[in-house]
Amino acid sequence: MKRIKVMACMALLLGGLCNVSAADRAGEILGRVADGFRTMKRYTVRFEIVADDYRTAGGYAVSDGNYRLYLGDDAEVFSDGKVRYEVDHRRGEVTISEVNRSSRNILDNPVRAFDFLDSEYAFTLEWERDGKACVRLTPTDGSNAASGEVTLTVDTASMRPLSLAYDYDGERVDISVEAIEPNADTYRAFDRKACDGYEFIDFR
Repeated sequence: MKRIKVMACMALLLGGLCNVSAADRAGEILGRVADGFRTMKRYTVRFEIVADDYRTAGGYAVSDGNYRLYLGDDAEVFSDGKVRYEVDHRRGEVTISEVNRSSRNILDNPVRAFDFLDSEYAFTLEWERDGKACVRLTPTDGSNAASGEVTLTVDTASMRPLSLAYDYDGERVDISVEAIEPNADTYRAFDRKACDGYEFIDFR
């Protein structure tokens, strides 16, 4: 019996899990995911989003803190780190607002979509198996986190995100991460000329 316990502990040590609490492991996972994005000054993320009957491909490109996000052919969002330009091609509208730097919502502030440490979220490790782990993030009491509860699933070999789920009081948005491409050269800035004839709505 003692030999079995020793062998089991050795296996956990090799996996980096012996004497590590679930909270510590969740924090380690979140930290390594965030570090992976911080080391890339330029990258592209492609995903699929599903919310009720709505489903579309999307993605975003980041360059030194600036980004361009798209959802299908209908919408684009551009940011220079300070100002956010939300372009609705169906309605012919451009909505201008200040960037919400504290947001961790991938559709609102993708630059910090996977940077949850030192945020307004408490985190717990839901499960870890078969090379994957799931961390649940819950807004702390009195926080201004607008995404509700967030569930993040990670590939523990690469420490890259596989999926995100946002729960807004029962309304769920699921995002499957299809690819993360370092140094991808697909970023472009907002071009006012490309929106000639659109209505501009400025909330700054």
